[in-house]
Amino acid sequence: MEIEQLKIIGTAHVSKNSIEEVKEIIHSEKPDVVAVELDVGRYQKLMREKLGLKEDDQLSVKDLIRGENISLFIISGLLTYLQNKIGDELGVKPGSEMLAAIEAAEEVGAKIALIDRDIRITMQRIIDSMSLREKLRLLFNILASFFKRDEIEDVESLKSEDTLDEVMEYFKDISPQAYHVLVDERDAYMARKLLEIPDDKVIAVVGAGHKKGIKHYLQNPEKIPPLTELLSFKQHKSTLRKQY
Repeated sequence: MEIEQLKIIGTAHVSKNSIEEVKEIIHSEKPDVVAVELDVGRYQKLMREKLGLKEDDQLSVKDLIRGENISLFIISGLLTYLQNKIGDELGVKPGSEMLAAIEAAEEVGAKIALIDRDIRITMQRIIDSMSLREKLRLLFNILASFFKRDEIEDVESLKSEDTLDEVMEYFKDISPQAYHVLVDERDAYMARKLLEIPDDKVIAVVGAGHKKGIKHYLQNPEKIPPLTELLSFKQHKSTLRKQY
């Protein structure tokens, strides 16, 4: 794939405007491939939900007490709950813009490329990279956000670079290591997946917070870490800290 033939759409994940923007651009551009910020698991879940099939997200007690699964379960569960809560208030189900991209791709005869890293790997790497203090601070901030409603009505502002930079810097302040895993690593991974697409004309649909980082790695592919580093479960905190 030639970078010049790639168009990246940055979306807000719970935005009606983003859904319409994605549909309009795909129908207008008629790309060979539509790449979406999904892994196989989240894609399959989205398709099951589309068919009205009920999801069973419950983890067994045995699973929870194994290793660090309790931390993983609590943090991922709270983040999912928060996103769903915002989506309910705005009348937009999280992932709707990705579903719209998939449907629009099918309508114009484009192939679908899943370019995000497995969410289980990302969440485990986040947990492995954080100290106990950082985990507690993150949990506190997630819980505190349940009671904040000031910015919800203005969800489109989440796509502006100024707002995104502020949000990203705030998350980086809580845990630089977790930020690196959640944002930087996934930017690199998605850029790698885009570069592997052989077709000429590609439209990528990703969260607006990833657009800048993906472009950076596409322009500097030599900076993309090897897959063995991006897909391993254990973090080496000393290595990560050297980057900050």
